[in-house]
Amino acid sequence: MTTELLKPRFAKATNILLEHTITLLEWGDQVLLFWGYPIEVTVYDFLIHDPLLEGTIDHLEAPHIGFKHIEVPLSEKEKGPLGTLGYHFVHKDDNEPQPTILHLIPQTQVHLKTSDGIHVPSPFDPSHGLFRPKLAQHCISLIKCMEDYPTDAKARLPAERTLRILLAAAVYEKPSIGERISAPEEGETGEQFKTRQANAIAKIGEWEIAEEDEGYRDKIIKFLKAGQWS
Repeated sequence: MTTELLKPRFAKATNILLEHTITLLEWGDQVLLFWGYPIEVTVYDFLIHDPLLEGTIDHLEAPHIGFKHIEVPLSEKEKGPLGTLGYHFVHKDDNEPQPTILHLIPQTQVHLKTSDGIHVPSPFDPSHGLFRPKLAQHCISLIKCMEDYPTDAKARLPAERTLRILLAAAVYEKPSIGERISAPEEGETGEQFKTRQANAIAKIGEWEIAEEDEGYRDKIIKFLKAGQWS
């Protein structure tokens, strides 16, 4: 779906939820895009307060909104639980082989709540506001998602990949390195990398983190150094 068609249709969908006091917290690829990671967003993920999730179907399937609830697409199943949780919708007029998806996820499944975000203009209609996770809380939630599964579980891999990209783009401020966070980039000396890594660790050390989650600061730093979770 072209941007010209996508924006007004997704504006209608997200606005109808916001106007019924259903807050939306961004999640997924659009957050990585915000931090500068070069990615084409084909699935717009939003977290919803769990008790309100069921009611979104009636709002989105209203004739004047035009979305329909669909079964979990294969591309989403490949992401494991983070792709299959919640509800998936597409616009009824989106006839592309791979239509743009609106994916609504219960907040508790990814260990985030609306208060973990900052209020920002909607990417579809700036007259409406939604929420984007604060960087520290986003990183903590991804670690918690990994901890939901055994060490060797494939279900952990999407959260690991996202955290590597997030740390590269938002903490190192080098979105072009992709997932390469634990080794020098091409043309960078070992000493230069050590300095860059130390600066990133210092930045994480300054994050405001709730007392009950303080232990996750060291876990994020450990992940930054190793590039994986164990």
